This record gives sequence, structure tokens and C-alpha cells, in this order.
Amino acid sequence: MPICGPRRTGLPVRVPIEHIEELNRDLDCSVKDIKDIYSRFRHVAPSGFLTLNQFEAALGLLGTLGRLLAESLFYAFDTNGDGYLDFTEYAHAVFTMLNGSEKRRRELSYRILYTSAYRDAGASMLEQNEDSDTPIGIDMKAFKHVIDDITKARNLLLGDTIINHSAEFVEKVFCENASVCSDGVSRITQDDFERAVLWSTEFLDLMGAPNVLCAVEASMVPLSVSRNTSSSSGRALSKSSSEDLGAKKSKTYINRTKQYRNVHHHSESKESLIRRLSRHAAPWISPRRGLAVYFGHERWNDVINMMVGLGLTARTKHDEITRDIVPTDFTDKRTFSISPDVPTGDMPSLNVVELHNNVVPTYADDPNKVVFTEYAPLVFNHLRKLMNLSEEEYIHSVGPDHLVGNMVLGNLSTLSELLSEGRSGALFYFTDNGKLVLKTVSRQCAEFVQQWLPKYYNHIKTHPNSLITRFVGLFSMTQYRGRGETTYFIIMNNVFYSSAAIHRRFDLKGSWVGRSVPVQERKDHTVAMKDLDMMDLEEYIELGAERSVALLEVLQRDIKFLSESMLMDYSLLLGIHYKSISHDQVDWDVDPDHNQLSCIMGKNRDKLYFVGLIDVLTQWDLRKKAESFWRRIQTLNNQGVSCVPPQQYGERLLAFIKKRTN
Repeated sequence: MPICGPRRTGLPVRVPIEHIEELNRDLDCSVKDIKDIYSRFRHVAPSGFLTLNQFEAALGLLGTLGRLLAESLFYAFDTNGDGYLDFTEYAHAVFTMLNGSEKRRRELSYRILYTSAYRDAGASMLEQNEDSDTPIGIDMKAFKHVIDDITKARNLLLGDTIINHSAEFVEKVFCENASVCSDGVSRITQDDFERAVLWSTEFLDLMGAPNVLCAVEASMVPLSVSRNTSSSSGRALSKSSSEDLGAKKSKTYINRTKQYRNVHHHSESKESLIRRLSRHAAPWISPRRGLAVYFGHERWNDVINMMVGLGLTARTKHDEITRDIVPTDFTDKRTFSISPDVPTGDMPSLNVVELHNNVVPTYADDPNKVVFTEYAPLVFNHLRKLMNLSEEEYIHSVGPDHLVGNMVLGNLSTLSELLSEGRSGALFYFTDNGKLVLKTVSRQCAEFVQQWLPKYYNHIKTHPNSLITRFVGLFSMTQYRGRGETTYFIIMNNVFYSSAAIHRRFDLKGSWVGRSVPVQERKDHTVAMKDLDMMDLEEYIELGAERSVALLEVLQRDIKFLSESMLMDYSLLLGIHYKSISHDQVDWDVDPDHNQLSCIMGKNRDKLYFVGLIDVLTQWDLRKKAESFWRRIQTLNNQGVSCVPPQQYGERLLAFIKKRTN
């Protein structure tokens, strides 16, 4: 029978087996990872070939920087030079930047820089040099061109000419890292580049790499392991640059807590791949604990636009006001629009405009426009001061300073390691220095925070040693690409940010129904155990009489405040650092700040305890009342369920902590 109409073109629905075999063979990725990226690639490039314009659109606000970033990345990824990215080219680039080896990343990074250095030369100089005896490398002129591009891109994202390297400094760094080629010309070759990335802090500074390297989490390595290696603590470092250089940088831990262990399937035979991909194959049952975010991903624009907007709004100076907070400060808000400006010549820019009188016009004609609203800016400014967070440190924490550097260095692992998605779909993003956490919230939650803010502010101001999460900013972001949806997010402190690794952690609610993790999960020190696990392991908070009384007094006061605010379902997050397995420089003879109970020395000076009350924004509303009623029916009125009225919830949690505190 003849087929009527045009034949369907484009990518097949399922990933071709040969693509999976190739990626499995070359890269560290699971079948599920490949399927996820394939699905996103089909979305951004239905024809199967991604154009430069489509790639720029996939980069979000970063794509508006034009050839400063997008073109360099695109042509570096286009390994066959046909002017398009097919799926395997796209996937190779994404997987390399997400979890590729340091060697592969440096190779990709050099290709990005080489492309940027010679993009105005017409045909690829790399291809030209492959067919000639001319040494391949980046000479002084091309190197200056690259650094100029990187600096422009970083300043565009920061909204001002903040970064400025002198010509003398750029030349100095070039001369220190280049080698003289056979034709007598100094160039930075692939080998020179790899050495510079490993050992030169000045070179990385020019690239825009982060100045402080955080360990997302620590590895539990026995003390018998030699400490004379470059990664002596055995910790898993964020690959913002390299582990060799990381050993020379200041060390801090983000200590991100995870709920589940992910399962990966690496190299497999073609037969096993076919079985797995068939409709009768066993489903993947491991829940998503981390969300790998990359260009083209559905949440990429959310994260990037959030960071760009935060960096720009954070640098907007507040009037110098020394007065106390007044009631109108709690309802005040500032709104900004951020959009690509009309470029002058080939120089793109971002246009940031403050919108007065709270009037936000419609931008149907400009899909790249993003509107940011900062709520109660002066109140949160005061709250940051109360937690000794300077404005400079805040700007550095939330801004996009490191984005361009990481992209140029072929690295997206920092972004993916710091980002996760909760069961509710909320995004959690740890800032690059690990001090703060961004969390998306619902509109209803954001409205509650605004209503509750006066009480919260007064409590924190009156009780500076409170264990309640420190909120330092509330924002909304409307992106006009697509349906113009508004995202609300709040910024808070990271309870576990520390120079000491967390070896064991607990999420404590005082309840007992369903409050344990599988025994095998206890072996993973990044998994938060629960109330019953703490009892089974016979773990106590050993502080001694004086410190125990101080902790319980603060906890009782905080719980009373939360109960009066009709809040429940919060947790006491407890982290423990053990001297017996410590690889970190801890002065065990010196007590932490007595005025801050978030970090407490154990009574025998063999443990450090990190504590904080988290997830404190759950209201006792109709939904929770209905859940409580249903849970009582399910459990035959068992009093150990988590969902109970605020007063009962707080008293039960306090009683549990008292029993577990010596």
C-alpha cells in the first residue's frame, strides 16, 4: 500500500542501540542518563541536528552573550565540523562536562579556548594545522583575544565592569605557561594548558574559575590511608578546576545531605541493553536524588536566570539607612527587568531596569526578558547582618561569577553536584561557596513568608543564637519564554557548611512511624538517618551538663515560637564529626563560639555536633489537618505519625531530643 503524505523525518523515539553502546564505551554514564539526555535533545532539536541558533536558545541568558560564549562552545562540540551538533556530539559534550575525567575535560576545555582564539580566522586553524607542520597552540595575540572574551562575558553577567586584568598581567601569565615551539613562536599547547590548569592559580583566575574550592561531601577513608597524597583527606572535590590545585586551596565542606542512593549501570553488552530497553525490562526504581542540569535541560533556564538575576539585583546598592526596621519595610519590594540589550557592534549586553510603582508590563514581544522581584530587601539585609554575612560575601555567594569560567573549563559538575530536586519538585541549589542554599517554593509559601516575616525577624533579632534556619532573601522570577510562569524561591543558610566533614547525620522529627532508613543505607554517610536509626545505633548527643542545658533551652524557645506560628513537620538536623576518623584540621582543645549553638564541642572533645532546625515553613492548614486525620485512620490512631498538630509536634520533638542528650 502506498504511503500518503511526506515521510516523517527526525530522531526516533527510542535511543538507537549503537548510540548507547558508543557512549557507554567512551564515557562514564548510565543507560538512564543517556535516555534522559536523548529526550531533551529531541526536544531542543527535533530534526536530529542542533543549529547554532537553537544552541544559543538552549543556553538561556548565557546564550544572549552571542559569540562570546555560545559560538565557542558550539564549534568546539562540533567535532566533525559540519556546522551542526548531532546527538552523539551533544551527548559527548554534556557527559564530559558533567562527569567526564579530568583529562577529558581539559581536552574539551582546550578545544573551547582554541575555537575562541581563532574563530575570526575563517576556517578552523586546528584543521589547518593538522595538515601542516605548523605547531598547534595559542599564541600571545590569540590568548589575549580569549581572555578579553572571557572577561567581557563575566562582566556582562555581573552587570558592570568589575573584572579588569591589565595587559601586563595577561602577558605575564602567558609567558609563564607558554612554551617556545619549533618555529620560535611562544604558544600555549595542549600540554601547557593542562599544566597551567593543574598548577597556576593566576591562569585559573584569568579563566574565571572559582577562588574557593568546596568539597560537596567527604569520603569515609580509614586513617591508615597516607596523608602525603594530593588529596590526603580522601574527600570528593567539586571539579571546579583540579584536585591537585584543590589541595592548595582553602578547604570547606558543603556536606550536602541525600536521602537515597542512586544506582548506575555502566558498560553493558548489546544483548543486555536490548533487554533493558524492551518494554518488559525491569523499571528503574531508584528515585532521583540529584538533578544533572545542562544546557537544553528543562530546568537549565530556571537555574541560570536565577543566578544571573540574583547577581545583578544583589549588586544594586541600597540607600545607606541606619534606622531600625519599620512596618512598611516588610511589605516593600523592588522589581527589575533583565533582558538582552541591542548590541553595539558585535558587543552584546544585558539591560537591567528597575520598575517603579510595582508596575510590571507584559513582554510578549521579548521572550528573553526576565523580571525579578526582591521582597522586603531592607529586612533581609538586616537579617544577613545578624548572621554576620557581609553584602560582599552575599553577592559572591549568589552571583554567577563562576559560570563562564566553569563553562570554558569544560565543567558542569559543580552545577550538577550542587543541585538536587526534592520529592515535591522543589529545586535545591547550594551556592558555589557552599554557604547558602536556594530553594524554590510555591506562591502560597512565599506569601506566608511575607506575612510571617515580622515575627521571624523579631525572634531572630531577640535570640541571635536561635537554631531556626536563617532566611536571607525572598524572590520571584517571571520568565516570558513560553507561558510566562513565575517561580518563587527563598535563600537560607547551609546548616552543615563547615571546615569539618559530616561523618554521620540525622533528620529528627520525634516521631516513630516510618522513621528509619534501610540498614544498607546507613553505610552511606551522606544519607540522613532518622529517629529509630539513632536509637538502634545508640547514638547520643554527648555535651555535658552545661552545654546540654543551653542547647535544650534554645531548642525549647525555638519550638515554642514555631508552635505559636502554627508550623509543624520541621526537623532537627544533626550532624556529627568524629575525631577518631577525622582528616580535617580541627583544634579539639578550643570550643566553638559559645554564643552560637549551631556547632558544639562534645563533652569528651572527641565529637563536633552541628545542629539546626530546618524545613520550618509547613503550615498546619486544611491539607495537613486532612492528612493527619487520614494517617490516624491508617495507623489505628498511632501517636507516632509525623503529621500532628503544632503543639503536640513540638512537645514530642523536644521530649525525644531530651532523651537523646546526655
